[in-house]
Amino acid sequence: MKQIVALLVFVCSTYASAVDITELNQIETIEVVHKGFKEPLTYHVTLPQSYSTKSDKTYFVLFDLHPRSQTFISGMQDWLSHNGEWPWLETIIVNPADYHAEFATVFNDLVQQPDNQTILDILQNGVLTQVDKRYRTNGFRIYTGFMGNGALGIYTLLNRPSMFDAYIISSPSLNDNFANVMSDAPDKLAQPYDGIKTLYMSIGDHAYEKSHADEFKQFKALLDEKATTQLHWTADFDEKHYYMSRPIISLVNGIEVLFDDIHSNLPADSDISQRGADAIIEYYQTLSREKYGFDISAEGSLKNLAKTKEPKQALAIYQKTAELYPDSAYAHASLAKAYADMGNIKKAIEVQTVALEKSRIMVQWHQNQHQKYLDEFKAMLDE
Repeated sequence: MKQIVALLVFVCSTYASAVDITELNQIETIEVVHKGFKEPLTYHVTLPQSYSTKSDKTYFVLFDLHPRSQTFISGMQDWLSHNGEWPWLETIIVNPADYHAEFATVFNDLVQQPDNQTILDILQNGVLTQVDKRYRTNGFRIYTGFMGNGALGIYTLLNRPSMFDAYIISSPSLNDNFANVMSDAPDKLAQPYDGIKTLYMSIGDHAYEKSHADEFKQFKALLDEKATTQLHWTADFDEKHYYMSRPIISLVNGIEVLFDDIHSNLPADSDISQRGADAIIEYYQTLSREKYGFDISAEGSLKNLAKTKEPKQALAIYQKTAELYPDSAYAHASLAKAYADMGNIKKAIEVQTVALEKSRIMVQWHQNQHQKYLDEFKAMLDE
């Protein structure tokens, strides 16, 4: 056991020494000028590790109004994305660089005059628009907020939902009908959106949260009763964690909920899969079109279904999968195995040769796997 621990420490230490952490999560600064302010607004833009090296890649954007949240959000984003973007797809993080008194006044004005959406104009037309112009964004935006900033996120969902695609809200300050959120929710939750939206919200029972717990539960009930089917929502009343831990715990949970449909394949016995391959394809086309705005692969879910079918039915699904994803080495490899299972070894070799060529853009381990599969088929032919 001690030898294993020592080996792990050595491996981790060796890997850590090869990574210059000062080069991770580079922070840039943008200024936003609002005509009603004497001083410009300054925002930090934290770029994910691959931003400077993958010039053809576009990125999600996460916005949080608290300056000090930059450290934990960017650190969590780096950790949760560095292992193949699982579970967090690489994301640009945007935060205010510091407290801004004039902006704070606009926030307070919103509470007094909920119809005055100046704060949303500043964020949408100033901050987010500038981020989109200066950086390679993919159009998908995430809002995170704690307490008052969390309540602002819910206000935004109700009054200008197109600003963000996902909302991760921690302990929202909803008491006293913050910015008319509670009174407006019954009507505005039922309004159609420009696409699928995701809401993850949570609260605990700390003294600072208790005064908002009833409204949180009321809002959850309204979600149950009124929310459009375009809103995919989760509301957790979680008593396990400390108050200051809430934004961190909620962020992890919210990110896992948000991206789960990318990382988790549909089980073969799911309602969608039971309707067949075309239903699976339609489901992922809807996700691609209505939620993300870019293609989400159905490959894994189609394979799950194929594994439960008789050989001829399975082969048809694998053929369809390879047609849909012609650049996927593993789509071709699965098709090759299906041919081999049916005794058509020559066809298996032909298709696996294609899979091997498709794997050339992958890391060496995957190339070795596809070479191994090909060698196994050739050995079967020689028997």
